Amino acid sequence: MNLTILDIIIFTGYFTGVILFAIIVAARSKTKSASDYFLASKKLPWYAVGASFIASNVSTEHFIGMVGWGFLYGMAVANWEWGNVFTFSALIWIFLPFYMRGNVSTMPEFLEKRFNKSCRYIYAVVMIVGLVIAMLGGVMFAGAKAINVFFPQVSVTMGIIILAVAAGSYTIYGGLLSVVWADFLQYILLMAGGIVVTIFGLHYAGGISNLMASMPEKFIVFYSPQHEMIPWTGWVAGIFSVGIWYNCANQFMVQRCLGARSEWDARMGIVMAGFSKAFLPFIVVVPGIIAFYLFQSNISDGDQAWPFMVNQFLPAGFIGLVLAGLASAILSTLSAITNSSSTIFTLDIYKPIFRKKAGDKELHFVGRLSGVIVMVVGIVIALILASFPGITVFKLIQTVFFYIASPISACFLIGIMWKKITPAAATVTMIFGFIIVLPLTIFVNFPMIPLLQPYNSFMYHTFFVFCVSILILVILSFFTKPKAESELVGVIWTKSALRIPEDERKKYKGFRNLGIWWALMVITIVSLCVYTAMHGSKTLWLEAEKVNFTVTKNSTVEVQKRSALASKEKFNLWTGSGQVLFIPSKSGESLTFKVPVKEEGEYKLSALITLGKDYGNFHVLVDNQKADISYPLTILSETKPKFSVTNKTVAVFKPNDLIKEINENSGDSSIAGPHTVKRINFGTFSLKTNFTDLVFVAEDVLSSNSLIGVDQIMLTKNTKGKK
Repeated sequence: MNLTILDIIIFTGYFTGVILFAIIVAARSKTKSASDYFLASKKLPWYAVGASFIASNVSTEHFIGMVGWGFLYGMAVANWEWGNVFTFSALIWIFLPFYMRGNVSTMPEFLEKRFNKSCRYIYAVVMIVGLVIAMLGGVMFAGAKAINVFFPQVSVTMGIIILAVAAGSYTIYGGLLSVVWADFLQYILLMAGGIVVTIFGLHYAGGISNLMASMPEKFIVFYSPQHEMIPWTGWVAGIFSVGIWYNCANQFMVQRCLGARSEWDARMGIVMAGFSKAFLPFIVVVPGIIAFYLFQSNISDGDQAWPFMVNQFLPAGFIGLVLAGLASAILSTLSAITNSSSTIFTLDIYKPIFRKKAGDKELHFVGRLSGVIVMVVGIVIALILASFPGITVFKLIQTVFFYIASPISACFLIGIMWKKITPAAATVTMIFGFIIVLPLTIFVNFPMIPLLQPYNSFMYHTFFVFCVSILILVILSFFTKPKAESELVGVIWTKSALRIPEDERKKYKGFRNLGIWWALMVITIVSLCVYTAMHGSKTLWLEAEKVNFTVTKNSTVEVQKRSALASKEKFNLWTGSGQVLFIPSKSGESLTFKVPVKEEGEYKLSALITLGKDYGNFHVLVDNQKADISYPLTILSETKPKFSVTNKTVAVFKPNDLIKEINENSGDSSIAGPHTVKRINFGTFSLKTNFTDLVFVAEDVLSSNSLIGVDQIMLTKNTKGKK
C-alpha cells in the first residue's frame, strides 16, 4: 500500500478526532441518569438517528465482503440493501409507533409487555451471546485484518486492541449519546470514502453504461431459486425471517430510534436510512463490478477487490480519506454492539433479576462496567478467530444471525399483529425453535428430504424455521390462555400506528410530511431495482457444470471443485460448485456444451475461463462457425489516464501469452496467485430455438500446459441488431 505522509496524517487525525469529539459531546451533555446513558436523554434528531442507523449497519462486511460478492455475482448483491425497503417500511408503520408510545427501552422489554418475563430473559441472553460472540469478535477481527492490509506494520493482534480501545473509550464513557453523534460524523466519512472509490473506478472503466454493455450478466438482479448464494426466493424469504428481526426487533439497530426526541424523528430517521440504502450499492457493489472489469486477472480473491482498487486509483490524501471511511464503518459497528449489549444486560438481566430497586447511579455504573466486560470478551474472541487462518468471518456473522433470527421474528411479527397469540405459545416457540426445530432443519430435513435438497442453504433453512415457528405459535395459541385485552393495549397493531401523534402531526406537515418522504424513498429504491433488472434480464448466466457437456474420445473431463485450488492457494474466483476442467490428450480434441436457447434471435456469447501456466491453447466453434475470441486488456500508464482498456481479438486463445501481456501491462500492481480468470467474448450469432453447440477445441497440446477450464457461460439477447 503506497501511503504518503498526508494519508497517514488524515487517517490518524480522524482516529483521534472522532474519539475526542464523541467524548466532548458526552461531557458537555452532563449525562447522569440511566435514561441519559442508555437512550441519549431521548433528544436525538432525525438526521442523527438515520446516520447512526446506517453507520451501525455498515462495516468491513460491506467494504470487503460485499464488494467481493459484487466482483463475483454483480448487482444481485444489491438486493440485500434494496430489500430493506420492506423491513424499513414495517419498522416505520408497524413497530416504531408501539416502541415509542410504550416508552420501551429495550427489545426484550417489549417482549415482556407483549408476552411474559420468560420471553424477555430468553431473548436477552440470545442477543448478548449472539452480539458479543458472533458479531463483536468477528467485526473486530475482520477490521483488524483490513487495517493490516493497509498498514502491514500493524499486526492483526495489535489492530484488534487498537480498535477495541478506540471504540470502547467513547462508548463506555458516553453511552448512546456518544455513539450516535460519533456515528453521525462517521456516516459522512464512510459515505464520502466509498463514493470516492466508485467515482475514480467509473472514470477508468468508462462509466456505468460501458459496464452494462460489456458485462450485462453482472447486472442480473434476480437469480434462480437454485442459485448457490443469492436465489431470489431465498432473498424474499430472508426479508421476513431475518430482515424483520434485524431491522425491527434488534436492539443493536433499534436503540438509536428509541433515543429520538419524537416519534416523527424516529420514523423520519429510518426514511433517511432508506434513502442511504438506495444508493449504498453504488459504493459497496458497483466497485466490485468495476474491479472485475479492470482487474479480473490481477487478483485471485474477490475480497481483495476493494483494497486493490484503493491502492490503484487514489492519489495522495484520498487514500487517507478512504481509510478513515473504512475505520468509521468498523468503529461505528463496534460501538453499537458494545452499547446495545451493555444496555440489554443492565436493563433486562441485572435490574429485573438481581437488583429490582437499583437507582440511576448504580445502573449507570453497571452499564459502563458491563461495557468494559463486553469489550474484553470481544477481544478474546477476536484473538481466538485470529488463530484460525482462513476462517470466513463474514459468512460466520451472517450465518449465525440467519439462524437465530427466525423464532424471534415470528414472535415479534405475529405477536404484534394478532392479539390471540399467547405468552405460553411464544415461550415454547422460542425454546423449541432454537433447541429442536433449528437442528432438525440443518441436519435432517434439508440434507435427507429429496424435495428440499436443491435448496440446502442457510437462507432456506431460516425461512423454514420461520414458517414452523409461526405454526407453533398459532397452534399452541388455540390451546393456551391469552393475555387479557386490557394488558395488550399499546402492544397490538391498530390503524392508529399509521399516523403520528396529533401534536406532532400539526408540527410536521407540508414539506415535513412523513408519508411523502416515505413514498419517495420507496419509489427511489424500486426504480433503481427495476432499471437495473431491465438491463440484466436480457442475459442468461449459466454455471458451466450445470450445462450438458461432452468430450471427444480419449479425452478427460471433470467438474473441479472450488476447494481444489482454494485449499492450495488464495483463490476464490469461481462461482457455482466449481469449473468444468477439460484435459485433452492431443490437439483437435474438444469439449462441447449444449447451451439452451429459449427464443430464436441474435445473441452475444461469452464465457469465463481459468488462466494459469498449466492451461493450454484453444479455438472456439459456435454451431460449427469459428468464433473470433475477444477480451479486454487493462493497460497501466504513467500518464493520464492512469488506466486504459483495449480490446484484443484472436483466432486462437493462448493463456500463457495473455498472462505475459497482463504482467507487462500491470507493472508491479498484480497481486494474483498462480491462477486467475478471464472473461472472453465469441461475438454475435443468429441462434435457433433449442440448443446451440459451444465447442472448445484444443490446440498445440503439451503435457505441461493442456488444461481448458470453463466456469461460466453467458448468453445475451441482442435487441439492437447484429454488430
